[in-house]
Amino acid sequence: MPAQADPDLALKLAQATADLYGQAVERLLAMVARRLAQGIEQPGWAETKLAQLTVLRNDAQRVVAALEADAPGVVAEAVRRAWEAGQKAATAEVSGGIAIATNTAAVDRLVAEAVQQVTSTHPQILRSTIDVYRQVIQQASGQTVAGAATRRQAAQQALNRFANEGIVGFIDSKGRRWGLDSYTEMACRTTVGRAQVAGTLERFEADGRDLVIVSDAPQECSVCRRWEGRVLSISGTDPKHPSLATAQRAGLLHANCRHRLGAYIPGVTKRLTDTADPAGDQARREQRRLERGVRQWKQRAAAALDDDTRRQAERRARDWQARLRGHVQANDLKRQPQRERLGAR
Repeated sequence: MPAQADPDLALKLAQATADLYGQAVERLLAMVARRLAQGIEQPGWAETKLAQLTVLRNDAQRVVAALEADAPGVVAEAVRRAWEAGQKAATAEVSGGIAIATNTAAVDRLVAEAVQQVTSTHPQILRSTIDVYRQVIQQASGQTVAGAATRRQAAQQALNRFANEGIVGFIDSKGRRWGLDSYTEMACRTTVGRAQVAGTLERFEADGRDLVIVSDAPQECSVCRRWEGRVLSISGTDPKHPSLATAQRAGLLHANCRHRLGAYIPGVTKRLTDTADPAGDQARREQRRLERGVRQWKQRAAAALDDDTRRQAERRARDWQARLRGHVQANDLKRQPQRERLGAR
């Protein structure tokens, strides 16, 4: 069976990127909240806040400058480690463990692609931060004029809505708005997963092997379940087995996929049986939902206008963590504290 023992390796390697951008989101939300809270009970608040847009933009640009300095190295390290991990796992299965030279040009292309995807969010960071600031001022002023709420209450309600969404980092072709941290983590994790697979395939092909077998992955999704234990042809020329490309087009090895490929030797490699785990998939989905709830309340804490609101949000985050602990224990799951930090998805 495949030697890649860690089905969550792509997630773990992408976590440094998730943390970097999650911390940036937390700083930006706190920055906006802190500036809006100053003088919020005073006359002329809206006009004063709008006059401070340049100061806020400069503060946000410093956050972006820090990302531009740190992100390329963090992303590149994740991609290279993924390639090496895939190649190392494959090496353990073939040719007595003899290593081969890494295709550095291919790795560099994947690194460049991942860095471009992640850093392409940077112009949107500034626009989104300024938009959040403007819209909170507008909504708070509008509601208080109408007598619907105090200015502080209205501003906090607006900030809560934006905290739930986060700082927008990307708007896709369908108009869906991706939070900065979730998009960058997804982009990095996708490329990291591809690098791990590419490193594995490079090693198998160098050894003249064409057949691979898909691993089992507990809590697998319905898209990939039918491919578990299937033998695939890397080149697509084996008449007895479907091609790897066919399986990938059908969804195998997608962005969140936890499956790996191992060398298949006819008559030697044992085939898998009865690998379906639909209950595990549901339990994993519920774990992800609870983790999102923890992160959402942490973002609300970052966007709080006062200490009481911040403490309430922190209590709610702890409540969700307690629910998460109970779910993990009841379903014999592994808790992943890194996914409860801002930045994970």
